[in-house]
Amino acid sequence: VAFFQVGYFLEAPAQQPEKADLIVPLGGGSSRVHKAAELYEQGFAPNVLLTDIRGGEANSRPHSSDWRIRVLLEHGVPDNMLVFDAISTNSWEEAVNTLRLMREKNWQRVLVVSDPPHLRRLAWTWGKVFEGSGKEYRLIAAPLEGWDPSRWWQNENSARFVMMEVTKLAYYQVAH
Repeated sequence: VAFFQVGYFLEAPAQQPEKADLIVPLGGGSSRVHKAAELYEQGFAPNVLLTDIRGGEANSRPHSSDWRIRVLLEHGVPDNMLVFDAISTNSWEEAVNTLRLMREKNWQRVLVVSDPPHLRRLAWTWGKVFEGSGKEYRLIAAPLEGWDPSRWWQNENSARFVMMEVTKLAYYQVAH
């Protein structure tokens, strides 16, 4: 039974958005960036942090040819409201570096956007990193093509994603 329910377990930490200071579409698929643009357009937060920016130093301004920057600009996010993280290489570092930025800017809440099967590990990771900080995070699910938590094993990409997330969740609990 647990095997068949693992899709629901992984996506269960998804939350509804609330007003925040920052939106973070974690590195990865385009649906995350489009969801972040939608949240921005709906007025949930004025700032957007892009992680997994390659080819730059920390706090440097990446070239606007990055497709994620173009999407956000096209959806009305002003260039001066974009923030970049060129140093994070995994989910743990994204949480640590986002918390550091929030402390620097005196921001209180962040909306973290990712794929549904990624949310359980993010809940564990961000919960550990943010514990006792006085800062808040909310996990927002972006649409994921082919994702059905009740039949995840019938879609090759979903099955691969679930197996990877279960493995990473176990690793993170040991490593961090």
